[in-house]
Amino acid sequence: MNASRSTARTAPLHPAQRHVAVGMLIGGAVGFVWAGAMLYTLASWIF
Repeated sequence: MNASRSTARTAPLHPAQRHVAVGMLIGGAVGFVWAGAMLYTLASWIF
């Protein structure tokens, strides 16, 4: 029953899905750096 479904998928990820995944990785990294910069700024204001 799943034979036709497994043979239809030749690539592990669709190109659009790959772009979304790369965008999410880049966005997550940028968000992580931004959060670190905000914590550093708040710590410099407090201390």
